[in-house]
Amino acid sequence: MRKKILVLSIVMLIVLSQTALFSASWLPADTTTDSVPVDTIDETMDKLETLYRLIDSVFLFEIDYDAVYDSMAKGLFSALEDPYSEYITAEESQDIQDLTQGVYGGIGAYISKPSPSYIDYYDPETYMVTIVAPFLGSPAYKAGLHAGDLVAEIDGVTVDEYTAQEASANLRGEPGTVVELLVVRGSASFSISVERAIVEIPTVRYDIIDDIGYLQILQFTPVTPEKVREAIAFFENQNYSGIIMDLRGNPGGSVDSAVQIADLFLSLKTVLIMESGEGETSSKYRTRFGVTVPDELPLVILTNGGSASSSEILAGALRDNDRAILIGETTFGKGLVQNVYPYDDDFFKITSAQYLTPDEHNIHKIGIVPDIEDVEPELSEEELDSFVRLQEEKLIKLFVETRNSFTDNEVNTYISELQADGIDLNQRFLRKLIRNEFENSMDFPPIYDLEYDNVLRRTLEYLKTGEYNL
Repeated sequence: MRKKILVLSIVMLIVLSQTALFSASWLPADTTTDSVPVDTIDETMDKLETLYRLIDSVFLFEIDYDAVYDSMAKGLFSALEDPYSEYITAEESQDIQDLTQGVYGGIGAYISKPSPSYIDYYDPETYMVTIVAPFLGSPAYKAGLHAGDLVAEIDGVTVDEYTAQEASANLRGEPGTVVELLVVRGSASFSISVERAIVEIPTVRYDIIDDIGYLQILQFTPVTPEKVREAIAFFENQNYSGIIMDLRGNPGGSVDSAVQIADLFLSLKTVLIMESGEGETSSKYRTRFGVTVPDELPLVILTNGGSASSSEILAGALRDNDRAILIGETTFGKGLVQNVYPYDDDFFKITSAQYLTPDEHNIHKIGIVPDIEDVEPELSEEELDSFVRLQEEKLIKLFVETRNSFTDNEVNTYISELQADGIDLNQRFLRKLIRNEFENSMDFPPIYDLEYDNVLRRTLEYLKTGEYNL
């Protein structure tokens, strides 16, 4: 077998990288604790070994020992009943390394690929790889790939049976190598050769709205703090009078990244409190350097239910230290810390601590309630039925695909047709869906949309007038 079935002691020499919240530079050589006696583990391992050897001696067919090991290791973590702890094989690890490092070798594009179990051969989007958007300046962008393109083959192999992870793995590779793609665009199909390169995952977008700096952080990686510094330098050149930091939909990432960004706004302040061993050990993490953004400049943070983990660390740190106002919806509520460790050729991620905000608030499964709550109304049951029908019949998508642009009259006419056909959604919501679909077909959609982003528009008014009008 390529590994021992299980072990009791692990000595770690190096660390992969940060994920979720923290990586660590060590793992105790002695993994025993007072709460889990060694003899309990020994007894379990003896029984498991006996069972395994019995199977090995009587099973009719050949055993794939590597597959057995992987299943046993994954089962060990599954039994912890912690959704954030898992065993990760070498084949599965590349996505984690890409996300935690923020750079990788590949073509540079967001892609989507439904599970092979959902193939409908009348609908190519169910079995081909969809280019959601190429990164600006990436090999995919330079090769002429566009949002909405479908990839039918990668290096001569049809992608029908690929999972999203397998498709992604086949698009990645050593910089300088070439990947051949068969692309379907509308009714045409053609081949494209794309030379892979080092690609940086976009994590920050920014712009000036009037004299307010708009800073959208998509996720936290080791490169994110430098991108935030670039955004602040851009704001300074535009004589900005405040910042809106948009963390809506940001799932988190590297806690070190969040701490470094907090350092741009706070001087010698506590960012978070880390507890391990059920409160037995507590550590405080503080900013170290002088602020980059002056204290007198107002800062507003936008949150919603998709703001999680490191997003909550940053939002909690800036709010508890009276540096920012939070507007929007209650955050996700993930206050647990995971470490990623290399193990043989594989890795494992395990929950090892929890964090509190500077004011010692435990936000796990609770979230952070904003100072000003502004929640978009949810669809009624009847409206949800209409929305599902729009998606299933692709009514909005078909309307947009037949046009390069459209007038207000065309949109209004189509909306009237939809409503006459039983679509129970108001005109404004339908116009927003059409706008979103049109922007989804763009390689680089606008960073913000004041017409339909009510929270952002009201936040700008709040910064100008001091009043927030729901």
